[in-house]
Formats: sequence, C-alpha cells, structure tokens
Amino acid sequence: MQKIFQLPIFAAAFFLVSCGDEGGETTTMTSDAPGKSDDQANEPVPPEPKPNPQAAEPQFWSDVKLHAAIREKNPAYTGNGIFGINPQGQPIQISLRECGISDLSFLEGITTLQQLDLFGNRGLSDISPLTGMPLQNLYLENTGLKDISPLEGMQLAELYLSGSLVEDLTPLKKMAVGKLNLVQTPVEDLSPLEGVFVNYIWLTDTQVSDISPLAKVRGLESITLHRTKVEDLSPLARGQFPRGIRLHIGETPVTDLSTLAGVPLTRLVFSPDRIKKGLDVVRQIPSLREIGTQFEDAGNDLLPPHAFWPKYDAENKKPDAK
Repeated sequence: MQKIFQLPIFAAAFFLVSCGDEGGETTTMTSDAPGKSDDQANEPVPPEPKPNPQAAEPQFWSDVKLHAAIREKNPAYTGNGIFGINPQGQPIQISLRECGISDLSFLEGITTLQQLDLFGNRGLSDISPLTGMPLQNLYLENTGLKDISPLEGMQLAELYLSGSLVEDLTPLKKMAVGKLNLVQTPVEDLSPLEGVFVNYIWLTDTQVSDISPLAKVRGLESITLHRTKVEDLSPLARGQFPRGIRLHIGETPVTDLSTLAGVPLTRLVFSPDRIKKGLDVVRQIPSLREIGTQFEDAGNDLLPPHAFWPKYDAENKKPDAK
C-alpha cells in the first residue's frame, strides 16, 4: 500500500499561537436599586444568585497551557506536541505523535478539535474523551486501542487505525469515513461495514478472507487487500462502483481473475505468477487505466495497459517448441 499522507492546511482558518498565557479581567456590574418602604426594609433579603460555572466563557488556549494540561495527565509526555489554535483561542489541530500519551482527559471541554494525531502512543487504549467532538481527521496508528465505540456517529474524512488492536468494527455502522486504514490490525469480519459510506479502505496484513460485505459498502473507490487471505473476488461483481474501483490483490491467494468481468476497474495491482485464470478478462476491461505488480511506499510499477501488457508478454514469452 502506498500511503499518501498530507495534513490539511488551514491558511486562513487558524494561526499557531506562540508560547505565553493570555490574561483576562472580570468586571462586576453594579446598579442603584429603587428605594424601599420601611416594611420592605425589614423583609429578609434573598441571597444573590451564584454565578453559573457552566456559563463561563471557554478558556483561551495557548501552546503553554496545552503543554501544561497534557503533562498534568501524562507524566511521560515528551513535550513535542504541535498545536493549531484558531483566533478565538480554541484548538482545532493537535499532533502528539509518539509523545508518551496514555490519558486523553485533558481534551475534556475542548469542543472545536478537527484533527488529532496520536500515532505511536502505545500506552493509549481509552479514547472516550473524544465522544461528540467535531473531528474530521483522526490518526490512531500504532496505539494500544481496541475499542472505537466513542467514535460512533462521527463523519470522518480520515480514520487511520493501522497497527492498533482494533478488531470489532461494529461502531462504524453509524459512521461515514472517507479513508479507512486498517493495515496490520486483527480485523477479520467486515460485515459491520455493510451500508456504511467509505471511499478508500486498506486491509493489508489483516485476517480478512471474505469480502462479501464490501459489495454493500457505499461510495467505495479503492480496496487494498494486499497480503490478506482473500481468494474469491466474485463479490465485487455485485458491488456498485459508479466512479470505478481500484483494487490491490498483490500477494494474496487469488488465482482466478475471471470473476472481475463487468467490474469497472480503474487500477489493478496483482501478482501475475499466482494467476491461473482470467488474464484474458482483465485485458478486456475498458475502464482500466493503470496496472502493475507493486504499489507500495517504496515505489510502484504502475503502467497504462497498452504499456503493461507488451512488457508482461515479453517477460513471460514461452520458448518455441522444437
């Protein structure tokens, strides 16, 4: 799998706040009350209402305050957090990659967070403080996370869970995810994804063997099954892919590509030496724009079909019979 990872740039939506605390003053308003009669003066005076702490204005955050709040809950915090704070002093981006984070309770009360990167915090297993946040991009790779139920109901542009301990995808039933990364997780059952909106899904090195539920996923444009146990691709023929579908089946037990007839493939990455049937079908897929045997972070060999097949045929030409 080739992972292209870019953090969104909010050129006008926020600015990075420099170290330093913002102070504020509290002003008490007073007014003269109308005069009272003698009888009224003898009546007990009702106590003044206490201020409602919930009505207080939200805290104006700075880098210094965020570092302090994080360290209070996480003694192992490295201090390497990076923050994006909007003009109202509210965090909208927090990056805590490999920062020794195990407790997210410092986020309680923050209701503006859109992007959170917690990559590499192995001690993190509880994400309940994220419940109800307006997150758009969430990166929980290489954490100790098992339970993603606090994310129920969210609509995320990106949810990266690779290298985590997540196995149960049931909470995704009530979600929508643009890019869902499950690489190197113990995920085996994809049935919770039926009816869910997902654009891209990565399943490299998972325990998945049955892709039938993917035929009912809405919005799919890319499926990566690299190094899975998947053998049968026929469920894809029942899927709806109005924008076409990219498919990576490299290093899988798949031997038959004939079931891809009628599937609007736009890209195919496969292991030709494992294929026993169906190459002729793939050659005839009109929507196919790219085909190759490798598409990883280290590089790819994707070519348009008119360039790939002559190269493939030349490399696999059988010697003339004598």
